[in-house]
Amino acid sequence: VPFLSDKYDITKHPNYKYLSDANPKNAFDIEKFLSTKLKLKPEEEFEVFDAGAAAGSESA
Repeated sequence: VPFLSDKYDITKHPNYKYLSDANPKNAFDIEKFLSTKLKLKPEEEFEVFDAGAAAGSESA
C-alpha cells in the first residue's frame, strides 16, 4: 500500500468506492484504453490527409 499513514483512514473518504483498493474492477486497464478506436458512421464526412513518410524512414 503506497499510503501508510495513520493520519487519515482512506476507507472513510467519500470517493474510496472508486479506487481499485475497494473494487478491483475499477483498476485502470491500459490495454483497453489503447485499443479504443474511433467509430465512424456512414453519413459522416471527413477529410484524409497524407502526412508523408515518418522521419528517419527514408531510404538513402
